[in-house]
Amino acid sequence: MEQKTIDIPKVFHCDYTGGPFQKCIQCEMKLYEGDVPYLIEKALKPYGSYEAYSTIFEYAVCLGCADSMKSMLSKSSLANLMNYFQQHVDFYAHRAHLVAQEEYDPMKWIEKCLVSRRDVNELAECQIYASCQGDQLVFSEFPYMISGPVLDEVVDLLSAETKDELDNYRKEIVDGPSEFQDLLKSGPKVFV
Repeated sequence: MEQKTIDIPKVFHCDYTGGPFQKCIQCEMKLYEGDVPYLIEKALKPYGSYEAYSTIFEYAVCLGCADSMKSMLSKSSLANLMNYFQQHVDFYAHRAHLVAQEEYDPMKWIEKCLVSRRDVNELAECQIYASCQGDQLVFSEFPYMISGPVLDEVVDLLSAETKDELDNYRKEIVDGPSEFQDLLKSGPKVFV
């Protein structure tokens, strides 16, 4: 299938700066002005829609660093996650359905949880994901949204070793006030 791109929409901008993400959270490679593929992950508390939300955390990571982040997963955690998503998600069908309708509005792609199909207006928390290159959002299996309850199920699939590794990573990478750190203590929600 042909890959369609559009300008990165505001919901995938950095809420801290109000503009696009500029660099990789891990290696600090420039992203926005280059041709390096990267991922954006944002954890949100939506207030009925994406028109109003609070950001819990957000970051952009180049694909090289994203691949190295996968090494934080134990073999059992990785197997559990792969099995879970194989049983609950058909990325190809999700994309094919939207593409068949010529629906290249990223808001349509993230309005329902990829796993549970719950609408964003029913959720207290969710995470959204996008694949980008330079100033373009790339439609592939991305963008998509995962609901808070599904993320809780996913966290339960992780080994204690993986949870410790992700917790250490979060402490190393994520800055912010203590209230922000307290929100993140409810469990590792980094999911690449």
